[in-house]
Amino acid sequence: MNAAMPATEAAKVAAAPGLAPSLLPEVLGVLDVGVAVAGPDGRLVLVNRAMPALLGLSGDGRLADPLGMALSEVGEALAAHDARAAAAALTWPPPEHPQQLRLPDGRSVQAAWHRLSGDGCWVLVVRDVTLQAQIRQRLREHNRALAEKVAEKTELVAALCHELRTPLTSTNTMLDLMPDASAAPEMADLLDVVRRSAARIGDVVDELSTLNALEQGSVGLDLRPVDLPALLRGAVERWNARQAGGAPVTLAVEAPGDGPITADPAWLDALVERLLSVAVASAGDGPVRVAAAPGPGGWLVRVPLHEQLTSNRLFTATGGARTSTALMLARAVVARHGGSLRMATGPDGGAIELRLPREAPRDPRA
Repeated sequence: MNAAMPATEAAKVAAAPGLAPSLLPEVLGVLDVGVAVAGPDGRLVLVNRAMPALLGLSGDGRLADPLGMALSEVGEALAAHDARAAAAALTWPPPEHPQQLRLPDGRSVQAAWHRLSGDGCWVLVVRDVTLQAQIRQRLREHNRALAEKVAEKTELVAALCHELRTPLTSTNTMLDLMPDASAAPEMADLLDVVRRSAARIGDVVDELSTLNALEQGSVGLDLRPVDLPALLRGAVERWNARQAGGAPVTLAVEAPGDGPITADPAWLDALVERLLSVAVASAGDGPVRVAAAPGPGGWLVRVPLHEQLTSNRLFTATGGARTSTALMLARAVVARHGGSLRMATGPDGGAIELRLPREAPRDPRA
């Protein structure tokens, strides 16, 4: 048999009723891991074919077949060949915990000793974990690079907000000092446009600053029991009261749920307010129907959105809703609550779907 057999399958074979003891070395010989058995005196009484190759012993004539040698002898020979990593796996008495060793040829192996009950023997199992080690190293490098990019973005946004606030403050101050332009209607209209534009830029800067703080985790959550259907109803009623004469927003709650969720009511209220502004701007003069339903572990809330805007990419809608920053803030708020937000399409058209867990994660700074 040439193909290597997984250790778990070989163990089943070795434990099969009626298996002749003479077949045990042959069974161990097809394993894709190294196996060695040491007696109570620390001498190797069984070594399978994979073990010397895994520990890099095959090139030494004496160590290529270490059967009968004491572990201390093998360790001394390995140390003399500058193979101290492999020697660390063959110490006596055996180490209590598994070891991950880096061999001179660049491979990584995991060595673990297991005591056999009754006769004082020990079994050493060695696995090649080079691929797993390489994957972990790449993940660490990727995570480090990602953390650096996030830190750079956070610093950039903070610097931009600061740089924008300074001229905005000067602009608003100059506008306040402008003489009364009521005698010149055209000038008054122009100044109103400037004031509205400055106010809008100021709002965007505030939203970007808030978003930055949310993503950094520097904004704490005031977690408490929240009746989500009641919060949604209150937000819809306030919206309709402010937008009298426009198409009403309706709310459908499929079931009462299993009690309140743990969340920050102020942030959830702001989240719903922003999503309603996005939905109304997207719908134009059409109706907006918000749906909420309890599900496994939390709630699913669907806010309608025009299908052309459900690409999960940033966009700007009409109606002054500042959809890009609204959705970015909504995602950040939902993420801080341990939930998720995504764009979806279905039989009823497009929608913003947000999932909120029953229990928001506790603020680590609390």
